[in-house]
Amino acid sequence: MSALKRYDVLIAGATFEGLGIASAAGNRAVLIERTGGVGVEFTATYRQAVIDRTLAVSPRAEALRQEADGRNIISAEGGIHWPAFVPILHQVIQKEQLEVRFLTRIIEVAADPSGDYRVTWIDAAGLSTVLAGRIVDTTNFCETAPQAAAGYLGKRRLNAVIHNSSAPEQQPPDCDGYPVHGGRFATEWITSAALEAEDDWASARERLLAHWAKRPEALRPWQLATIADGFDVEVEAGTGIDIADRWEWRPTARYRDPVAAFEAGLQSAMGVRTA
Repeated sequence: MSALKRYDVLIAGATFEGLGIASAAGNRAVLIERTGGVGVEFTATYRQAVIDRTLAVSPRAEALRQEADGRNIISAEGGIHWPAFVPILHQVIQKEQLEVRFLTRIIEVAADPSGDYRVTWIDAAGLSTVLAGRIVDTTNFCETAPQAAAGYLGKRRLNAVIHNSSAPEQQPPDCDGYPVHGGRFATEWITSAALEAEDDWASARERLLAHWAKRPEALRPWQLATIADGFDVEVEAGTGIDIADRWEWRPTARYRDPVAAFEAGLQSAMGVRTA
């Protein structure tokens, strides 16, 4: 029987923080992403972002911020054009040759006699098992140990882009129960509906549509244009727990600044345990 491949760190979630960890760890890391997306905690949820250009970050994070600025996808107030961050993150993966496995789900984490963790995942090729010296779960719902997230997650929302064809650059009114935030451009406006804990994807969409149908008269000129592909969740700043020794949960929903999340990942990788 051949020996299992070993990584110094296994990362769950191609989030901004997860990619920061992978960027710093290089070929010592493998990143597992359940979906086919990158930076999904922002790009798939339309989460309100506020990039702070005055924040001192390392050269790699500064390069990410400058790339976004160069592509004109950050507003003066720090809001972002969500879709345009996707190719930038793929560029990081490609240029740095990061090992990122998309459409892959972690199904088991177990202690190994070597002191490492034995991690099994499933993808289109079937089951694979590797050893990891450290596990960092950056997903909002703690996919490696969902029970660990209980009690830490706040309200969930389903966000959606709204559009006023008669006045696309007009800011929608912020009505009670109908919060609004903007993106990079004057035509990007997002609203949301609060969800119940038991809502699945289908019921969440139904709740959003029913909520929007009851919108006040002041919002009648705006129509739903695009519904987010993921849930936006509230997590207190600084949230992070140790699930076990060298196995931690660091949900990136605790960040409003995606560049700060990427920088946190870079710094976190300094704690990688080598063989």
